Amino acid sequence: MDNGNGVAAVSMGRPREQYNAEWGRLSIGRATDISKWLTGDGIAHLPSPMPSREAEAVLLDKREPPIGPLIRATRLEPSFAEKPVAAAYFLSAVHSSQATPGPGTGPIAADA
Repeated sequence: MDNGNGVAAVSMGRPREQYNAEWGRLSIGRATDISKWLTGDGIAHLPSPMPSREAEAVLLDKREPPIGPLIRATRLEPSFAEKPVAAAYFLSAVHSSQATPGPGTGPIAADA
């Protein structure tokens, strides 16, 4: 989904494989379980309700704004709660990629 700006069209077989590869077939109940799982991860889908046949197509839409991971890292929310060093690294990397070189942009402000 990252290559498609947060949108992907896939057959129902793909989310089934990601959710539980041991399932031999989909059913209405299993499609509902997948729908809840996707929604919990911030991914919307069309059609709704999800199809219960593996060959049917579904459109997935990741509704998380780019600021979401930054907020979770700053607050040490899941998936950063158990990994504060990873959160610090992530925030540092984002800051480094966003910073514009020039006066006052380094770790120590020039007006000190």
